[in-house]
Amino acid sequence: MSHLIRVPCSYQGGKQRIAAQIADHLLDVGLGPSTQFYDLCCGSGAVSIELVNRGVDPSRIWMLDVSSWGSFWSAIGAGTFNMDVFERLLAELPSDKRGYKDHMSALSALPTGKDEVELYPLLQACSFGGKQIWRDGERWANACFRDYWEPTATSVRRSPANPMQPGPTELRRRIAAIVNGMRGVNCLNKDIMTILNTPLPSNAVVYVDPPYKSTTKYGFSFDLTTFISRFRAINQAPLFVSEGTPLNDNSLLLTFGGAKGGISGARKGKHQEWLSRF
Repeated sequence: MSHLIRVPCSYQGGKQRIAAQIADHLLDVGLGPSTQFYDLCCGSGAVSIELVNRGVDPSRIWMLDVSSWGSFWSAIGAGTFNMDVFERLLAELPSDKRGYKDHMSALSALPTGKDEVELYPLLQACSFGGKQIWRDGERWANACFRDYWEPTATSVRRSPANPMQPGPTELRRRIAAIVNGMRGVNCLNKDIMTILNTPLPSNAVVYVDPPYKSTTKYGFSFDLTTFISRFRAINQAPLFVSEGTPLNDNSLLLTFGGAKGGISGARKGKHQEWLSRF
């Protein structure tokens, strides 16, 4: 599996565990080899990455995100992501993992600048619980980072908890694979409602991963019901929407593997992932 592209880092709400199932449904629409795939509220890009790993050329994918993920993917698609800057930021990490939290806190306190897209994957990889960090004007918001933790004699967990997921070496490998494999992807760093300004092509298949209702807040949100209604009024394209509950009678419960979830691991049951087609 080492040759496949992977999402840059852990991200709460990311779809890496179910991206293959979502891609199955998007590809099954059957519009042919010219299909244009739209990945709206793309975040860390799990669904777009899965499509590219399946052989879809990046030029046939349109990503959209109003957050710093949108800036990141725009730079990846245009070939302007600066690996030299990214590697410098990695090299400046403390040699002792116990210093990561203070180091990232200091970086996040600086005004957002020209190195936003190269810094963002590092900030997000160190985010506590994988919660979204976002750009709010010239500052970083929701920037809360992990401590390095080691088990005590009475700890149930017996291995250390690293402050960066993945670690620097693996993060560099993933970003390098993304730079090489995702170049040419189209990304709009805009509000999702702007996609409603004009009808999409007849060969479009659209997927939306909105912030889920009654879950951890993100830096940006929109009215999903209004979006769906306005989208259907001007587009004939198939529209797939992820949510934690079914949105219509044409909804499928996806198989969600892994742990029960929640930062504490104390959640009584796994949350549900539904894919609704409109």
